[in-house]
Amino acid sequence: MQGPGYTLRVILACMKKDIKSALSERIFTILSIVIPVNFLILMSLFVLAGSHAPTAVVMNDTGPYARQFYDAMDHAHSFSLRQATPQEAEDLIQAGSIVAVVTIPADFDARIRQNAPVQIDVKVNNLNTDFTNDIRRAVPLSITSFYAKAFPNVVTISTHEVDLQPQDTDYIPYLTVSMLVLALAIGGMLQAGSASAREWEKDTIKEILLSPANRIAVVLGKMLATLVMGLLSVMLLLVILIFVVGIYPVHWDEVLGFTLLCLVIFVALGALIGTLIKHRLPVTALSAGISLPLFFISGPFGPLSLSTEAIQFLARLSPIYYGVVLEQHAFHGFTLNAYGIGGNVLILVGFALGLILLASLALRRGTVAH
Repeated sequence: MQGPGYTLRVILACMKKDIKSALSERIFTILSIVIPVNFLILMSLFVLAGSHAPTAVVMNDTGPYARQFYDAMDHAHSFSLRQATPQEAEDLIQAGSIVAVVTIPADFDARIRQNAPVQIDVKVNNLNTDFTNDIRRAVPLSITSFYAKAFPNVVTISTHEVDLQPQDTDYIPYLTVSMLVLALAIGGMLQAGSASAREWEKDTIKEILLSPANRIAVVLGKMLATLVMGLLSVMLLLVILIFVVGIYPVHWDEVLGFTLLCLVIFVALGALIGTLIKHRLPVTALSAGISLPLFFISGPFGPLSLSTEAIQFLARLSPIYYGVVLEQHAFHGFTLNAYGIGGNVLILVGFALGLILLASLALRRGTVAH
């Protein structure tokens, strides 16, 4: 009968074996660490490039009202503004460096004081529909905001905003936190799946299949090795997110706990896939092929409740969704569903236990087939 001591020795032996194997293939190990970081960086750059419409403002009038209008545009949360001369602005939009040129006329202040109509010219490069629509919505909003502040008696209708969340969060901080879960999914599945598939490719799986070791202990040992090897990747991801992107967590303890819990789940999933497929190349492809579609339906751009019912149903079948919910609470303090923190954690723990069990059953079936 196998006791706890024997099981612990099996776990440690499998862990040491996999760590040595990983270190013997340094190039692949480095790639397993770098690829998740690259996904986070590349998608973050994509977001940085598309969060605000780059716009040049030609200030032909620098009076107080003109400056107030520029300030209203700057607070519209849609523009990335820069001041330019007419020729500079024309060069920039022709080169594709900006999306729009807003020209404030030389008589802006004078006409405002005379209650006369003012024409503000907006030249838009309408190649990108998203940016174009942002400009078309934000310019009228800036005009309304300008009048509401400069002439409150003119704008007689005002709004009273009640915020559901404790603080505002820009598009970039929200989405990059969601990307952390994607990077964990790709990294965990890639490393664990490759480690499991390597056993079959090199035929070293025979040692495990012929041993009396408990299959769950074997899976746990291999997972523990992947977790140890993946810690460097996790640390790099958190360093980039916190110290480079500048997103400081509200709950540091939750960041560490939820990140490790997510990594355990994706490592278990990778171990299952690697055991079933038995070849590293398709495992590498599937790591991204599975993670990306699940990521995009799991509410990375905003609360899942704003999506269709079909997408909500599919998302709730994926651990990535619950990982996004928990990481958003850890970093920003947001509550994105009705399950509560404890409920979301229990669901992820259920995913982890279920995947570990499935991975051990897959290994047991491999024993029978072999």
